[in-house]
Parts: sequence; structure tokens; C-alpha cells
Amino acid sequence: MRTLRFYKASPGGNATILILDAVPPGQRAQLARLLMDANHLQAEQVGFLDLGADPVRLDMMGGEFCGNACRAAAAVMAREGVGLARIGEELRGELRVSGVDRPVALRVAADGYECWVEMPLPVSSDVGRHDWISELEPGLGLVRLPGITHLCLDEELHPFAEDFESACAALRAKFGLDEEAVGCLWYRTSPTCAIKPVVWVRSTASTHYETGCGSGSLALALWLGRGKNLPTDLRVLQPSGSEIGVRADGDGPGVWIFGPVTLVARGEAFL
Repeated sequence: MRTLRFYKASPGGNATILILDAVPPGQRAQLARLLMDANHLQAEQVGFLDLGADPVRLDMMGGEFCGNACRAAAAVMAREGVGLARIGEELRGELRVSGVDRPVALRVAADGYECWVEMPLPVSSDVGRHDWISELEPGLGLVRLPGITHLCLDEELHPFAEDFESACAALRAKFGLDEEAVGCLWYRTSPTCAIKPVVWVRSTASTHYETGCGSGSLALALWLGRGKNLPTDLRVLQPSGSEIGVRADGDGPGVWIFGPVTLVARGEAFL
């Protein structure tokens, strides 16, 4: 019997398993499918967290990038006392993560509950042009982020499909999307901003209607502003009932997503 140490976290929904023991890259997708199963630990995604690396390293199950998993990793790092330093009232540090070619910044509130991650953005090929954001059809936008691509669908024009797995497969085929991870993000903006995110990961051939999606929340903010007028403080309601915030501020680089992270369990998984 194989034993793997793990944490299970809920970063605004989006149940995430983080494995703390080394797993060869070629075995990660298969192990993730097993761990996510309802008859095992059950989750929406799995990451492999190396707390001994400097900076700490997170590899997602399909080599994709995941902002919520980064926030979950920040919560684990705070609990384990690894990779973060106290600056003022916060803990701050960096994390190397799959799908991105540089470390991302982390912030954890003093109580360890609210966790922030700096979200990487693509570099436009032309100054002033955001060619990673495009309108494919009325009410249907494409936002290409490092490690994941999202289709943003206005729910008034493109109603949510009950058979979301088939609908997402058809959308990926229609627009030729075969990245490490592709999200289909049904959204509304009234009476509040809210999303229904469905994420497909290529290497695990898994499709989940996620209860929370950090990169999807960022994609919506970018799509609504067409990359030029990013809301400075957007709160996006998740299917879990929790909110994930998106903020561009002067305190550090880039754009951040933030919100509560609950550590649900810590233990050993038997395989």
C-alpha cells in the first residue's frame, strides 16, 4: 500500500487536494483521477506541493495554472511555517507554479484565513493591444491566461447547458481549444457578478463544474473591461455561495485574486 501525505482545502469552494510527498510527473494524472473520485478523497483538482523547494513549488495535475490552488498552497505554507515572512500585519512570499515561467507573489492575512495570489497576465505582442482577449461571437469572449484559457459566455445570450460536459466539448472543438486547461465560464452581471465555471483538464480528461474558480473570476474581470478598464475591486459570486475578489492595486505587482481559504483536512491517503 502506498501512502501520501496531503492537505484538503476549500478556497471559496473548488475543493483542492495538495499532495506533500514527491510523485513522478508521469504518475500525477493517474493519481489525481483516483484521489478526486467520490470513493476516495473527492475533490475538483489535485496539486503536488514541494514545501522543501526554495521558493516552494506547486505542480498541478495536468501542468496547468490554478489561482485557487495557489491560494490553498499559501494557506498550507502559513500553517506549516514555510516560505512566508511576516511583513507588517501579513505574511508574504513567493510560489513557483506550473503553467507560469516565474514565481507568483502570495499574501496571507494575519489570521491565516484570507489568502491572496498575484495572477500572471500574458504579454501582448503589440504595445497597447490585448490580443489575448477577443470577442468570438456576441456575448462570447475568449481570454487566454498563462496555463489556462477561458471562454466567457453571457448567460442571457448563451444559456447554461444542463449537459455542460458535452456543451463544453462542443465549444472547445468549435474554437479549436486544446490547451492544458480550458474553462467555459457562464456569467451574469446583474444583480451581482456571478459565474458558473466548467473546467476541463487535458491530461486527466476531467471536466468539473467547479464550485469556485479564481482564474475564471479574473477572466471575467478582464473580459468585462476588455483588458483595458479592469475593475479595481470586483467581487465574483461562486457556485459555492462564497465570493472571490479581483483587485488591481499599487501594493505589489499585477492583479490579485483573494478570498477565504479553509483547510478542511490533513492526513495520509492510502493508494
